[in-house]
Amino acid sequence: MPLNNFQSEKLSRLSKDELLDFIDMFQKNWWNLQNNYILYINNEYGEEAAVKADAHCFPANARVQMYRLRKMFGLKDDLKSLRDAMILSTIWANADYEIEDLDDNRFRIKVTNCHQQVRRVEDGIGELACKPAGLAICEAAAEVINEKAHVECLVCPPDDHPKDVWCEWEFEIPLT
Repeated sequence: MPLNNFQSEKLSRLSKDELLDFIDMFQKNWWNLQNNYILYINNEYGEEAAVKADAHCFPANARVQMYRLRKMFGLKDDLKSLRDAMILSTIWANADYEIEDLDDNRFRIKVTNCHQQVRRVEDGIGELACKPAGLAICEAAAEVINEKAHVECLVCPPDDHPKDVWCEWEFEIPLT
C-alpha cells in the first residue's frame, strides 16, 4: 500500500535527519506493539503461549520485511545482501547489537542490550524464553535472501547467558 498524498507531501518536506528520526520512531512503534502483545499473552495465558505466539507471528513479519527489502534495494542471494537486509529490518531494532564478519560465508549478530528483556527484568516478570521465536524469525528471514542459508543460535534465553550478551546468532551461506 503506497503512501497517501497527504503523507507523501508531508514526508517529502522533511530533512534527511527528520526522515531518519521518523524511521526510528516507526521502528519503536512497531516494537511497542510487539512487546505489548507478548506481555498481554504472557499475562493472560502464560509464557509458553507467549513464546508460541511469537514463534508463529514474528517469522511471517520477518519474511515480508525481507521480500520488501530485497525488492527495494535489489538484494541478491549472497552474504552481503543477507547482512544488509538484517541491518535494515526491524528484527534487531529493539536492541543494541554488534555484527562480526567471520569469513566469506559467515557473520554473527550479538545482542548486547535487548530492550524488551531488560524491561521485563526491571518489571519483575523475568526473561522471556525467546529462543524458539528468535530461531524461527532468523531462519525465515535468512531463507528469503538465500534458501540455502543456515542459522545457528549460539545463546538465547532461556539459555544462561553472559550479562552483556542476551543472544547471539550465526548466519551462514554455503560457498558454492
